[in-house]
Amino acid sequence: MEDAFHKVVEHIFNNWTALQLAVEHSMGGPNSKQVAVQSMNYIVSYGMSEQDLESEDFEDVLEDIMDREFDTLCEDNSIAEISQLLYKFLQMIKKGNVEEYNVEYAKLPVRPQWITNQAPAPKKREEVPAPSGESAVEESMDAEDSEWTQVKSKKKR
Repeated sequence: MEDAFHKVVEHIFNNWTALQLAVEHSMGGPNSKQVAVQSMNYIVSYGMSEQDLESEDFEDVLEDIMDREFDTLCEDNSIAEISQLLYKFLQMIKKGNVEEYNVEYAKLPVRPQWITNQAPAPKKREEVPAPSGESAVEESMDAEDSEWTQVKSKKKR
C-alpha cells in the first residue's frame, strides 16, 4: 500500500513545476534536491499514518513545506491541484481500488524524472596530473568529509 502511494507521490512531485523551479534555484539551500526528496517521503508517511485526511490537509502541509523549506509561495493554484490528486489516489489505495488506481495513474502526465528517492553514488578519489615541470596537484574526497576538498602541492626539485 505504501509503495503504491510512494509511486504516485514521486510521479506527482516530478511533474510539479513550482517545486522543480524552487529546487533548480536552490530556494531550499544548497541541498534543495535532498530537501525535496525528504518532503516527498514526509508526504508519503503523512498520508499513510494520518486517519481521516482531507484534500485540505495535504494542501496545508504542502503550503507549509513550500513556505518553510523553499521560501516559496505558490500563487498558481498548483498546491490545491496536487492536494486533490494526492487525496484521490490515497483514497483509491486505502479502499483497495487497484484497477481504478492503475487507470488514473496512466492518465497522469509524463515528464522527465528529476527527483528520486535514491541516494547519489559515493564520490571516488581523483588525481589530477600536473603538466610537466609544474607542481602536482592531488584532490581527494574522503567519504567522511565529502563536502571538503583537500589540495596538496608537491614541488619537483
